[in-house]
Amino acid sequence: MFEQTLLPALKTARSRYMDVLVNLEEKELVWKLAPGSNSIGFLIHHIAEVEYRFCMMFFQRPLPDGLTLATIGNVKDEGIYTELAPLHVIREASFAHLLDSLSSLPEEAWDIPCVAPIGTLTPRQALGRLIYHNGYHAGQIGLIRKYGGAQ
Repeated sequence: MFEQTLLPALKTARSRYMDVLVNLEEKELVWKLAPGSNSIGFLIHHIAEVEYRFCMMFFQRPLPDGLTLATIGNVKDEGIYTELAPLHVIREASFAHLLDSLSSLPEEAWDIPCVAPIGTLTPRQALGRLIYHNGYHAGQIGLIRKYGGAQ
């Protein structure tokens, strides 16, 4: 079911995110729109962490061993996400984890509400929210690359 109905929408949304990362240079990872806002590197890491968290909350998949969620909640960008290679690794790994979680979710589970810290959603609704979340932050990255810069 997922592969035929929801996967095409997810892949289309993901392609838009990947488009804003084309030719991203390491020096851009610290760019922000304004002092106190989040950097490109922070946002890339945050998107990956949220994918992992949604897998845990809504798609019946635990977090990988040793993974900590450092960019979720009331946190401040401390400027530590400054290397492209590790960001590419977590970005690719979180999306693979998400795809595996979604394709493994039993068909009957897609419309059963799950209670989570962010609210009660079915996995189908949660996927919509996750796509929106990723698009929101991908848009921020695009704006930062267009109008931001080193602060």
